[in-house]
Amino acid sequence: MSGLTQEWRIELDLRRQRFRQVLEGAGCDTGLVFGCDGHAQHFRYLTNFVPVLGDCWLLAGREWGCFLTFQWQIVEAISRSGIERWEAAFNPVPLVVDALKTEKPKRVGVAGLDRMPVPAWRSLLEALPGTELVDVGSELAKLRRRKSLLEVSRLREAARLTDAMLDAARSNARLGVPETVLAASLSKIPLESGGVLAFATTVVSGTGDPIPIRMPTDRRLERGDSVMIDLGAEVDGYQADASRTFVLGKSSAAQRKAWDVVLAAYEAAVKLARPGVPCRDLHRVSSEIIERGGYKVAHRIGHGIGLATSYEWPSLDTEESPLEPGVTICIEPGVYAPGTGNMKLEDDLLITETGCEILTLSDRTLELPI
Repeated sequence: MSGLTQEWRIELDLRRQRFRQVLEGAGCDTGLVFGCDGHAQHFRYLTNFVPVLGDCWLLAGREWGCFLTFQWQIVEAISRSGIERWEAAFNPVPLVVDALKTEKPKRVGVAGLDRMPVPAWRSLLEALPGTELVDVGSELAKLRRRKSLLEVSRLREAARLTDAMLDAARSNARLGVPETVLAASLSKIPLESGGVLAFATTVVSGTGDPIPIRMPTDRRLERGDSVMIDLGAEVDGYQADASRTFVLGKSSAAQRKAWDVVLAAYEAAVKLARPGVPCRDLHRVSSEIIERGGYKVAHRIGHGIGLATSYEWPSLDTEESPLEPGVTICIEPGVYAPGTGNMKLEDDLLITETGCEILTLSDRTLELPI
């Protein structure tokens, strides 16, 4: 990205204005956002940038400033964010402290306290005696729930690339191919199209390994295998997450029974995915179907997608808040049992004004002729 497009400049200006309003609502004169490896979504939301490694801090004071662990990407960061002040040090905390002292804040609204290292938190307290640190992370998180048109456009593109990966999985899955080789052939697809991987591509094959997820192994695909593919592409930070399961050749009675339960659980959740429905209801209705089918519910039925996958709001097994238009989630019921192996179906959904739109559309057929 050579520079901010007008579309992104407008988007970021609006996000930063809303964060300023959060700070004002909390009675704060300064804001501080902390992010670390795997947990820098708030930082990226406000900067359109996240480092490949290390911590990141955003100061919302009289001006905006950012502080990183490594200086490698500062030119890129300036280009993507439109923020001119970027500094880096292997321990960036002293930089943050010095910048805060210059602001002379009375009350600092902090997002990321739940991930901030204790030594960093103590350094802030010791350097700013009399200054109150106020947790505004939940309020910033609420700003990210309903996706903007720009965000939806990026998720659509990520879903399109994810579909291409899933379609390629059906084409590339052949007898004797190792799981690792199949995963590698799929992982290059988003890279060749301007995206990246949202997370490491998962391939779980066989019928005797009934676990929800693991990394690909050198196990070679065999006739009759259940082959579960879980993957996602990322575009401008926005991450898709989808799964398909297929059987190499003719499916067994046990595989068909499990798949029918997965489909029923999936369809029940999709039917409920509309504004006003409590998030947890999707998990409840799908779980009941899985349990009635004689299987154990091994994990939650879904979660949000956006600048993260598994960490994105909402977690459908616990969240009581209702779905709203603009919320993006994935639905992923699965059955894991001896004789069937790993069988899961997962799609990405956009909640609309009247229901939902399925974003990932790859073939869901169970049997793959060989």
